[in-house]
Amino acid sequence: LWEELSQALSELPPAQREAFEKTELHGYSYRELAEESGVSEQALLSRKHKAVLYLRTRLRALYDELLAS
Repeated sequence: LWEELSQALSELPPAQREAFEKTELHGYSYRELAEESGVSEQALLSRKHKAVLYLRTRLRALYDELLAS
C-alpha cells in the first residue's frame, strides 16, 4: 500500500504534492507553509484538496482491484 501511495504522490503536480506532504506528513500548519512558500493559505487549501481528491480516486481504484481478486 505504501508503494502505491508513494507512486500516486509522485504523479501529483509539485505544488499539490508539497501542500499534501508538508501538512499531512510533516506537520506544517497552513500558515507556516504559506509563509515558507509565499502563497496564500487559501491557495494551499485548494492545492491540498485537489491532491486528496486525486489520491482518493487512485487508492479507491486499488482497493476495488484488491477486492475483485
